[in-house]
Order: sequence, then structure tokens, then C-alpha cells
Amino acid sequence: MVVSTIYIARHGYRSNWLPEGPYPDPLTGIDSDVPLAEHGVQQARELAHYLLSLDNQPEAVFASPFYRCLQTTQPIAKLLEVPVYLERGIGEWYRPDRKPVIPVPAGYEILSKYFPGIISPEWDSTLTPSKKGETEQEMYIRFKTFWPLFIEHVEKEYPNVECILLVTHAASKIALGMSLLGYCNPRMPLNENGDKIRSGSCSLDKYEILRKSYDTIDDVDSQNQTALTYVPFKDRKWVLTMNGNTEFLSGGEEMNWSFDCVAEAGSDADIQRRQETKKNGAPTPEVDDQTEVETVYISVDIPSGNYKERTEIAKSATLQYSGLEADAPLFRIGNRLYEGCWERLVGTELAFPNAAHIHKKTAGLLSSTNTSQTTQGGQNTQLSTASDPDARMQEDDASVPDLVEKDESHTGDKEEIQSEKIYRIKERIVLSNVRPM
Repeated sequence: MVVSTIYIARHGYRSNWLPEGPYPDPLTGIDSDVPLAEHGVQQARELAHYLLSLDNQPEAVFASPFYRCLQTTQPIAKLLEVPVYLERGIGEWYRPDRKPVIPVPAGYEILSKYFPGIISPEWDSTLTPSKKGETEQEMYIRFKTFWPLFIEHVEKEYPNVECILLVTHAASKIALGMSLLGYCNPRMPLNENGDKIRSGSCSLDKYEILRKSYDTIDDVDSQNQTALTYVPFKDRKWVLTMNGNTEFLSGGEEMNWSFDCVAEAGSDADIQRRQETKKNGAPTPEVDDQTEVETVYISVDIPSGNYKERTEIAKSATLQYSGLEADAPLFRIGNRLYEGCWERLVGTELAFPNAAHIHKKTAGLLSSTNTSQTTQGGQNTQLSTASDPDARMQEDDASVPDLVEKDESHTGDKEEIQSEKIYRIKERIVLSNVRPM
């Protein structure tokens, strides 16, 4: 097997980002190695529950050794029951002229005392950032060098692992993604619209390997699956299928950073600049841009042509849509194009946006009734059971979100009991006019 799915997340909201103190000192005694604020701890829990709800879950977690990153992995490791490995190669980026020092993170001996049972000692870091700091170019070269060595290391030590998660920092998250996609530098746009990798606190990116970059051979198992022949890392092609996703965070996107910012990500100078910008009422797009995103839930019926069989779509199929505000929106699922028609939903169908369900990994196909994800306009939109933003999800007594409390037996921890919005869906889209593309 090969690593075919890579998630990359930024750590949660730092304690030094709070508008008012007190600000705790670093437990490790290392400069700027600050812990998360309580809000950041909650973000980490929300990220963990979101990962738990996915069918394709990380089987191993690799984290920058800074305290805030390990705090972010803590609920993930517990919920998913996966090991966390320290990887200095994905550590924070510090410029050579940083004052007063270039922070060097603590090692396993110290960190294991703060995170007992979370960190595994069975991993040697792929690379070590320079103790003298790095220019932007040197930092980017670090990540371009990192990827082939790291993936080879993972596949050698853990040959059955196909999906991994990296927890890192804003600049590192962007540079890791851009270098994986093959760009020359981290400042380049992803497309003609000028979209870039988002890096809000606890935001999540997802990279998947293009199957066509492999040759396939027949597998002899009973499910008639195909196996991938080994291809060197340099010949693999990756695509970004989730960019800066924060739909699972109750507070949405916060503290986004980009390479257009002069200040070090999350530093006191960065915070001061954000505060001054907010005070002057002139937000800068790269820092304070809060693009409005509306989550839409849709009940979608896919025709099968055979009423004796259940319609299923391939787990790896891409779902795209256009014109939800129209009477006949278009959908593309895999290599097929559908035309939709709005109809009144018979019966009761509910959407649980924040519900986390354990999805066991299964080979083969994914039911079309499962939640799918797509992107529109560079933003992540989740489609499962719901409706059009202005006409379909009507805010009356039947569809206004109800508030319910999670039962303690489901969480196992009173601190994680939260209110949850539940939507009742009134309409659906029936797809027809299937034709090959």
C-alpha cells in the first residue's frame, strides 16, 4: 500500500492571541512555545470529532513538536485511537533575524511528561530546521526536500497506512501544501481566480493522490478491487480536495495568515497589527478577510435505472454542482452529468451538521446517501440532507434549528456536552438525464 491521502491541519487558537491576559508562560520554558487558549482546546475537540465523522480517517498523526501542536493532537489521538509521532521537519518557520532567539522545540523526554500515552517514541524526525533560522526560500526548500524522504519513511515503517494527518503551523501548512502540489514557491495562486491555501486556526486541508498517476494490476481478492503498483514519490500527482476547511468549528475561520503578511504568524507583532487594523476599520484581505460562506444541506436522489438495486457511487468520486438557486441545478458525480428537479420531500428527514459518527473503513463503494463534500468558489461546502439557502431551508417552526443536548453516554466527558443544531429538511432534488461526459 501507499500513502494516498494526506490531511494537514494548523494548531488551535493560541493563548497569546487572547485580547486580555493573563497569558500563561510556556510550560516547556521555550520562547514562544505557548499553550492553546481554552478556545483553542475546544477547536481541537471540534476538529477531532469532525475527523471521527469521516469515512477516510487518519491512521497516524505526525505533529510539530511545539506544545500548541501537540495539544491540538490530544483529542484526535484519543478519539481516533491513533499514535502521534513527533516530526521536527514540519516545525515552525523562523526568520534568521528573529529576536531574541530562534526557538528549538522540546524533545520526547520532556513532551511525553505533558502528553503521557499520546506521543509515540517510535519515530525519528525526517529533517531538522536550521537553528539559525531560515529565509523564505530556505524554508520552502526544506519542505520540498521533506516530502519524498518523509513519505518513503512512512511507507517503509508502516506499509499498511494509507491516510495520515500532519499538525503544524500556518506558514508550514501553506508551504507543505504548495510544495506537495509542485508549485515553485508558497506565494503562487492555486488558480486563475487567485485562490490560495487558507490557514485559519485549526483549519484542515486534504490532499489526495490521482489514481491515474499509477498503473493498476488485478487483485485476486473476492471484491475484485485493483491494487496500485509502486511509483516513486516524484512521479505521483496530488490534488487539493479540501482547502482551509473550518465548517466544523463553531466560531468559523479565525486568525487566517498568508505569506503576504510581514509579521511572524501568531506573534505579538502579528496580533498588534491585527488589532491596529481592526481599530482603524480597514481590514487587509490576507489577514482579516472573513469571506461569507453559507452551508447548504440538500437531499439528493440519484436514479439507478434498476429499482431492485441500491444506487451507490464510488467513494473517490468527485461531486460538483452549479445553480442551486435555479429550478434545474446541474450536478456532476464522477464522470456523469445530472440535471436536478426540486420536489417536496415526503416524510421526515433531518440534518445533524455537528454530529460525529464513527465510520469504519470498508473497501468498495460509498452509498450515495452518505454526506459528500464539494467546493464552490474556493470555499468548502458540505452537502448532505438539506436545501437551497434562500428558498429551500425556510425559517419557520418546522425548519428553524432546534437545540438539543448530547447525552453524556455518547461523549464520556461532561466537558464536551454541547448544544447541537438540528435542521428539518422540507424539499429534495431528484436527478435525471444521466449522460456520459
